[in-house]
Amino acid sequence: MDILIALGVAVAFALVFRTPLIRMPAVFYVLAVAVALLFLSGILGQALPTLNRELLPFLRRCIFPYALFVVVMYMGVLPEASCLRQYLKPARGPLSIVAALLVLCHGVSYLGVYLNVALGGFSTASASTASSLAMAVALSVILGVLTVTSFNFVRHRMRGKTWKVVQKAAYAFFGLVTAHAVVLLLPASLTGGSAAFSVSVYMGVFLLYVILRIARWAKVRYAAADWGTSSVGRGAVTDCELELA
Repeated sequence: MDILIALGVAVAFALVFRTPLIRMPAVFYVLAVAVALLFLSGILGQALPTLNRELLPFLRRCIFPYALFVVVMYMGVLPEASCLRQYLKPARGPLSIVAALLVLCHGVSYLGVYLNVALGGFSTASASTASSLAMAVALSVILGVLTVTSFNFVRHRMRGKTWKVVQKAAYAFFGLVTAHAVVLLLPASLTGGSAAFSVSVYMGVFLLYVILRIARWAKVRYAAADWGTSSVGRGAVTDCELELA
């Protein structure tokens, strides 16, 4: 149920704070870092134990940052003329950066566990733990690159084509995030219960995204082919002009 709550809150957050995110993104970055530091340092738990207890699964297990990433990814598969896509798209970059900063709550919380596994040479680690560690390393690298290049001052210093190629890594990131979560939850999900429900949600969200992405790709390609055969003297439509956002 936590995953559904997180998805609902993430959508509401994006809709409500869309304008401030666009106009004052730095404020949200500072707040995200502050939340991570208060959470990780234990100050939040000491000052507001009830709030800390409620936030624990959403931050430590990375559920809320994941939900924000889902909102960001689904923006790219909504119809081009969709009011929701047009409304939220300008906030896509800031949302992804906020999500990445909140991932610190998850990454640092489990850093000790993964370090023990790595230093132990994986001899005592289960297959799920070892594989999740490998995926966590890959995810950290990809997320770092995507986050840095999402800042406007970095983006403006990159060639447009190069930036688009780098951002394609978001597809691999989303797939790996899903695999990472499923691998960790799979042993517990075999007995049913909340873990099995969470696995089904993670898989369902990703599979639906893949279907929508393929449908959008096919629609764009069909439009490009139709344009190329029906246009006279206008030149061919390039892939870059039809780049999927």
